[in-house]
Order: sequence, then structure tokens, then C-alpha cells
Amino acid sequence: MPQFIRTAGYKIYFWSNESDEPIHFHATKGNPSGNDTKVWVLKNGAFKLAHNKGQISEKDLSKIFSAMQSYYFEFIQFWKTYFDGEVSFYE
Repeated sequence: MPQFIRTAGYKIYFWSNESDEPIHFHATKGNPSGNDTKVWVLKNGAFKLAHNKGQISEKDLSKIFSAMQSYYFEFIQFWKTYFDGEVSFYE
């Protein structure tokens, strides 16, 4: 479970066995689980909420999206490095 950053009290991470899915991240305040919020990373620099099973408030989601916007290219590089250059985008 590679962790990318911590922001607004949340861990931003992805599971190491998800290379077959388009690039995305999960957010959680506690230990990572299958019920964490999932966000797709879009090619145009935006993000799309896949689901909010972690029940993160709109205010905190906004903070997370803002922080991830600042690290958009770094996150893509982090994903590519972890998955040996493999990256695909949602939609």
C-alpha cells in the first residue's frame, strides 16, 4: 500500500495490486480498508469521485482535491514508478 502524501489529516494512497485499474487514489483518516474513498485521476488534470465509502465531508474532499491538484504530475510519476511505467486514465 504505497502512501503518497498526508493532507488535511488524510492518507492518500493506492493499493499495490491495482495496476490493472486506471490511475486513482484512496483517502482515509485511519488504517486503509476497502471502505475508503476512491478518486479517479483524469488526463485533463481533474479528479472524479469514484465513491465516497469513507464518508469524507465535502469540505475535506475539497481540501484533498486541492492538495492533489498541486501534486498532480508528481502523483502520476509516483504511480508510473511503482507500476513500471504503466498508467491509464479513467474515461
